[in-house]
Amino acid sequence: MNSSGTSLFKETTSDLNLAWRELISFYSIGDTRAGYLRAFELCLSQNCPGMMIWQFGEYKDLQNITPMPDNPRIRLAPGAFYNYLMVYEQIERKVGLIDKAPLENHVETNDIQMFDLRLS
Repeated sequence: MNSSGTSLFKETTSDLNLAWRELISFYSIGDTRAGYLRAFELCLSQNCPGMMIWQFGEYKDLQNITPMPDNPRIRLAPGAFYNYLMVYEQIERKVGLIDKAPLENHVETNDIQMFDLRLS
């Protein structure tokens, strides 16, 4: 809350949706620069309650297989870029940003599986 007693709120979902559309557009034309992934990660992380995306096991596992380059202009192999897209989707499902109803219906099984990472 701020000093006037009203709750502060930063609307972050429109940024996330726009960043996702841009990321898919870049991927669809074969432009797989690391900077696009990093920009999306900043938007996604703001929408993950209680933790940042860099703390999720799925993300850490992918970083161990295909580390993100420091230089944002470096292009990743298409398979590596795709793997990041899939991990982002897994995180979005895990935190309830997408496909919320099926997750709520199957919470007791907690059987969300990691997809097979492409090593290309």
